[in-house]
Amino acid sequence: MTKYKKIKNLFVFIPFLLLINCAIKERMEATAVPTYVEKPPELIWQDATRYLRNKNYTEAASTFEEIDKQHPYSKLAKKGQVMAAYTYYVANDYANSIFSIDRFISLYPADKKTIPYMLYLKGLCYYEQIKDVNLDQEPSRKAKYAYQALIKKYPNSKYIKDVKKKMLLVNDQLAAQEMNIGRYYQKKNRHLAAIKRFKVVVENYDTTAQIPEALYRLTQSYLSLGIIQEAKKTTSVLAYNYKKSNWYKLSYELLKKYGYKKNGKKS
Repeated sequence: MTKYKKIKNLFVFIPFLLLINCAIKERMEATAVPTYVEKPPELIWQDATRYLRNKNYTEAASTFEEIDKQHPYSKLAKKGQVMAAYTYYVANDYANSIFSIDRFISLYPADKKTIPYMLYLKGLCYYEQIKDVNLDQEPSRKAKYAYQALIKKYPNSKYIKDVKKKMLLVNDQLAAQEMNIGRYYQKKNRHLAAIKRFKVVVENYDTTAQIPEALYRLTQSYLSLGIIQEAKKTTSVLAYNYKKSNWYKLSYELLKKYGYKKNGKKS
């Protein structure tokens, strides 16, 4: 190769190298490349708890998770997973908390000491997302499933007392939603659909405050359809259990007025 050709090729190659260097530099400046640093589990735990004390929850949770990634067989690995789930919960990052909880349960299904707490925490994640009864009640349903699993599998758990209190609100939310839908169907004169909703309340949520109204609404819909005997039954249940309730008085007056008319004689 002549000297001229070498120089010519060099000038062609140099811009190519400069372009590559510029591209690498731009990429490194745009995205920080994390450096993997392996540490003993105890030091990672200390870092995570320090982040937690400083309320740097995102960093704390990911650092707790790092213990399991680096040292999956260490004594702190399981504790790190539990703390990660808790830290996500404290940060109101319910999706990541639930993901961590489900992962823990799948990895350690026989851990009778920790799983009750994880189920309780899972229920809390859903419980704290419960919205107004006019909005979607999926969090209420999922909170109920988590709490039911806890009650069924670990009936002597220390969390049961609090769970049962929370279940009262959860069930009341779900019952109230059924009542809203039932009342809507009544307004549209879709009484069979309304009856179905009110029956769900009576059969599935019999400890809630919605029961007296649900029985009254059943009486209304039965009478609208001319089903007098069923209307009598619901009014009798109201009389037996809620005789002092205004819903019983309304039901009785309605049956007396509308029920007699339908029969053409006294019942």
